[in-house]
Amino acid sequence: MKFKFFISLAIIIGIWLLSSGNVIKAAEGKGHPELTEQEKLTPCAQCHQEVTPVIYNEWYQSRHGIDNVKCFQCHGTYENFELKPSVDRCASCHAQEVSKAPKDKYCSACHPAHKFSVHK
Repeated sequence: MKFKFFISLAIIIGIWLLSSGNVIKAAEGKGHPELTEQEKLTPCAQCHQEVTPVIYNEWYQSRHGIDNVKCFQCHGTYENFELKPSVDRCASCHAQEVSKAPKDKYCSACHPAHKFSVHK
């Protein structure tokens, strides 16, 4: 009985997420889902801890999470959000590495996104 309930709940949530359009918009790399002015005042991690817990936990347990590097420092703000941050966004902390990196690649080409281990 509980199994059927959870399956039904998962299906309902999946349909809601797909129909909202915001998840699709973000997944297509077109920017961050639209937020109200009040929601923009909320730290990214507060929502992402619930909405994308796997990604949140990867970040939280990574060197960036331990060093408290915030989401906007890599992905930008709502106005200039990048789903896959460009290498230039890393230059303020990783200038030497960025100077050696190909400009047409993302950091995630070699480093697992949000885990940031040395290489994939």
